[in-house]
Amino acid sequence: MAGPESAARPRAVPSARPLVAARCFSAAITFVIPLALARLLALDQYGTFKQFFLLSHTLYFALAMGIPQSLYYFLPRSEGADRKAYLGQTLIYLLAGGAVSGLALYGATPILEWVGGEALLAARLPIALYCALLLGGGALEAGLTAQGRPGRAAVAYFASDTVKVASYVVPALLGKGLDGVLWGAVCYAATRTLASWAVLALPLAGSLVRRALVPGQVRYALPYGGAMLLGMPQQQLHQYVVSVTSTPAVFAVYSVGCFNLPIVDLLYTPTTELLMYRMGELDRQGRPASESADLFREASANLAFVFLPIAAGLWVIAPQFLAFLYGPKFVDAAPIMRVALGMVALASLPLDGVLRARDRTRQLFFAYVAKLAYTVPLVLGLAHAMGPIGAMLGFVTAEAVHKLVLLALAARALLPERARAGWIKGTLLAIPGALPLRHVGRAACAAIAAALLAWGGQQMLPMPPLYAVLVLGTAFWVAYALALAAVGVRPAALLERLRA
Repeated sequence: MAGPESAARPRAVPSARPLVAARCFSAAITFVIPLALARLLALDQYGTFKQFFLLSHTLYFALAMGIPQSLYYFLPRSEGADRKAYLGQTLIYLLAGGAVSGLALYGATPILEWVGGEALLAARLPIALYCALLLGGGALEAGLTAQGRPGRAAVAYFASDTVKVASYVVPALLGKGLDGVLWGAVCYAATRTLASWAVLALPLAGSLVRRALVPGQVRYALPYGGAMLLGMPQQQLHQYVVSVTSTPAVFAVYSVGCFNLPIVDLLYTPTTELLMYRMGELDRQGRPASESADLFREASANLAFVFLPIAAGLWVIAPQFLAFLYGPKFVDAAPIMRVALGMVALASLPLDGVLRARDRTRQLFFAYVAKLAYTVPLVLGLAHAMGPIGAMLGFVTAEAVHKLVLLALAARALLPERARAGWIKGTLLAIPGALPLRHVGRAACAAIAAALLAWGGQQMLPMPPLYAVLVLGTAFWVAYALALAAVGVRPAALLERLRA
């Protein structure tokens, strides 16, 4: 029978489901939009479209300065008028920051021409408006989730993504070309900004700003924001290197190789958000630190059982997968994609959420400073030596080193009693206690075994793209389930874990 402490422990299962359902819809939208535009636009136009979003989204994530993410820390720990103030301060900052960034981007003619040439320069007005308005609406889902309202956040995801797919794809279907798609993106961003104010600011009573709360929110957000200010350009450096040194058509192929699997965001983002929220609840209730470590191990194990086989399976069928989705003109992106799949495996560890929930944003900032220092030589050096695939290899290598650094910091934050043994000894003691090593090992062994079987089938029976994806994909997942059973994991139990 569970004791009082067990009964009081908050559970994330019920409230996670609306977010996961909404993220399923977002995954479908994220999947459909680039596929549709890759087929509806000419290769060089699609390359310019990807450059448009590369530049604007880099600025969006960097200039948010961690303010929307700070809501995950402050809102679970506040009530009433304080909540309204935290939300209001966030919305005001995003609106003002968006206006400044939009004006700066509109005037950045040399940068636009350097990144994308005349085609990108001709789109500077929609780029500036899109960046400004997208930043202005950047707190919509975070503001709802951080209030413990994942159902309403899910509705926001559904509504936002419905507007998104209509705004991007319909102009292309109507033959409006690249210009129509970019102005459709502006309409989508404007809708999000209006919705953020209507949903977050209007329902609550109180002032939009409380001076006494501003310094605390800024002190919390700035280290994380500084990390993003450094981290986002670093994360996109490999794409900028390829964009600057190649034509829009070559960049279009490279960007397809950078293919972001929707299921990664589908599971990683809500897992991180709910992990932070539940850790905040545990802190407020004065629970032992070991319970937060339990939450992290469970979250990491669940992600590993999904992400490791996805990475292994797609590595095997990468050429056929890209030919089936994007068409034969993008098959050359397969080597890039195979390297990029390393990022899927690394996503099994939601480490940044742990450091943010533990108010270790200063450590996060310095980790991003260090990452920038070793990413630049890795990406530039390998890109010079190997071309576009070298740029991707340098990026994935830098991300792997960064994950190791964050793992050391997060393990110490989760298990402070072990960390007290000293920096080196304490870290070595904390890391095994923070990781679900047994579950990750089983997932990795099963994924590798299934991948080898699928690879052998591919070599013996070459198939057209559609049949390869269906037949080899099905064979891989059947083999993965059997391999899990062989290492002691019941597929039914795994499905129940994933439902949770």
